[in-house]
Amino acid sequence: PISDYQQIFWEAFPAGSGPNDRTTYMFTYIDANQDRPSLASFLETYWDILPEYQNVKLEDLEFLRCLFGFFPTYRDSPLVPPFPRVLQVGDASGIQSPLSFGGFGALSRHLGRLSDAVTEAVEAEALDATSLGYINAYSPGLSSAWLFQKAMSVPVGGRPAPSLINEILGSNFEVMDKLGGKVLRPFLQDVVQFGPLAQAMAGMTVTRPLLVPRIIASTGVLPVLDWTRHFIALGMYDVLFKISNPLKPLVEKIPDKSERFYWKRLLEAWEYGSGNDYK
Repeated sequence: PISDYQQIFWEAFPAGSGPNDRTTYMFTYIDANQDRPSLASFLETYWDILPEYQNVKLEDLEFLRCLFGFFPTYRDSPLVPPFPRVLQVGDASGIQSPLSFGGFGALSRHLGRLSDAVTEAVEAEALDATSLGYINAYSPGLSSAWLFQKAMSVPVGGRPAPSLINEILGSNFEVMDKLGGKVLRPFLQDVVQFGPLAQAMAGMTVTRPLLVPRIIASTGVLPVLDWTRHFIALGMYDVLFKISNPLKPLVEKIPDKSERFYWKRLLEAWEYGSGNDYK
């Protein structure tokens, strides 16, 4: 449902604490508009809607744990280091997906890359802010995910059709399911790749052609145009990765540490920015 300019999403699954226990999960996507209801009011919404969602009465439930919080994300991600010798990691770096907010998952995916990059930065004395910025460089895969988040959020004052976001999700997953695991699995693990994304978008356009203009009307033309440049960059990074990947052994042999540090970070930017690190 949509409540107070918030599209509410629910999940429920068995809990490990007992056979009759259940975990329920409610979330939404919002911006920092000061006219929005407070975050505390969102927790109150959870208590109000839970009985209807789970078909139970609150007084019949025993609550074992309640966890409430929010995950900030940044549109201009990853965040550029502002100081020398200081590098943000995890959520603070902005490398997490704006869809799942999986900071730990994002860090796990990048852990090997980050540990090697930090080691090589110290060895090469590449510790100025510009050099450290190469470690978490621009990622078109990450930037293109922002439109998906915007498509699943409700702006203050907006009045989208109540079923629009559910239609978007339903159509998207229906198309990806038909396209198979090579398209669906990376997306479910927060990895955006050019080929699978293009296939999914083409599939939605063919199967639900009238849904596309409704999405544009909901998100706005400018965000779609902004997304388009990231989508084009995603394709370019995919091509650059495929061309440059055979050159990795040559880059490892560059004698100058600073130069080797720069080229390795560039190759990694093309690999991770295009989602080709996904195995």
